[in-house]
Amino acid sequence: MSSRTRALLLVLAIAGLAVSTASAWVHYQVLTNPSYISPCDINATFNCTQVYMSRFGSFRGVPVALGGVIWFALVALIAWFSPTGDKGRSTTPYIFALSIVGLAVVLYLGYASFFVLKTGCVLCMATYACVLGIFLVSALAPSDSMSRLPGRFSRDLRALASQPTMLLVALLFLAGAASVVAFFPKEGSRAEQAAAAPPPAADVQERFKQVWNKLPKVDLGIPANGAKVIIVKFNDYECPGCRVTHEGYKPVLAKFEAVNPGAVKLITKDWPWNSQCNFNVPRTIPGHEGACDAAAAVRMAAARGKGSEMETWVFSNQPTTSAVIRARVQAMLGVTNFDAEYAKVLPDMRRDIADGGVLSIGSTPTLFINGIRVPSDNGLMPPEYFELAINIELAKAGK
Repeated sequence: MSSRTRALLLVLAIAGLAVSTASAWVHYQVLTNPSYISPCDINATFNCTQVYMSRFGSFRGVPVALGGVIWFALVALIAWFSPTGDKGRSTTPYIFALSIVGLAVVLYLGYASFFVLKTGCVLCMATYACVLGIFLVSALAPSDSMSRLPGRFSRDLRALASQPTMLLVALLFLAGAASVVAFFPKEGSRAEQAAAAPPPAADVQERFKQVWNKLPKVDLGIPANGAKVIIVKFNDYECPGCRVTHEGYKPVLAKFEAVNPGAVKLITKDWPWNSQCNFNVPRTIPGHEGACDAAAAVRMAAARGKGSEMETWVFSNQPTTSAVIRARVQAMLGVTNFDAEYAKVLPDMRRDIADGGVLSIGSTPTLFINGIRVPSDNGLMPPEYFELAINIELAKAGK
């Protein structure tokens, strides 16, 4: 490997390592912090959170970004310890072999992002560029024949084991890779964090209460039927923020239900960002092409006693296409004529949409607690404050 090739590979690998580490950090925050909004969530077209939380963001529970961290670290280590000027001992074929695998992965992820999700991730695109650069540099660099690589592998492993420094680095790399995979939060960690989040300090609670009690209240016209607190959520099943609140608030609502059954009631109203069913939306937002069918699917499932199961599925697979949703409805519910069932639930969906139009819904999720609109960007109130607001309203009802 020439000094120039080695330097180029190191620069590209370190740059890719930095970007993939940033991606992993954003994915970590999205999983563990319900109120986190990524700085690379620019708009519906470029939205890292939507990509990370899709079915393409992880493989068997391991975030793709972590795979990038490990891959770039391995390339950097090989390039760093590669001898220069010795064609017979060059490690370029190893890097080239790794780059073929890396290029295949990023081509698949790029296709999934732009043609399936129709949403780009700025950090992801930067890693794609680094992988492509490593592929080109290693492909153009003069080196030992790739056909000899299998025969060299066992010999190079023995040479590695005979050098204490190299062996230590290899063991540290393997231990580090295994550790980050084992200890990185998995799906569902956000709900666990919400359940374990400590309540705000007493002085913070008092200030929050003073602000909350000054907020205006609107009459949503929903009968209480014995409930003391009614929460209304305007929701799009293809919306990442709606998934965040669904997962983050579920343990809070479960806690109230366990202590005082029926006192707190959640009403979910449909507000799909899709002009096919939402007459208030001038055009369908990219990534929300399946939003109308997803809302209808949950209603169909609810009528058959499987609403919660379908709701979990659509949130876990967002964003997805209408064809995938319809196939799931058929598999789960046995519905063979989706269009006929869709026509039955569409009037109720449009009643929700009409309510949202009157209330000037401009983002999802938008939440109301006893008629008070949650004053937070995209409705993403941290779970501990969501719980505090409910307690304030329960105290009012008690009086």
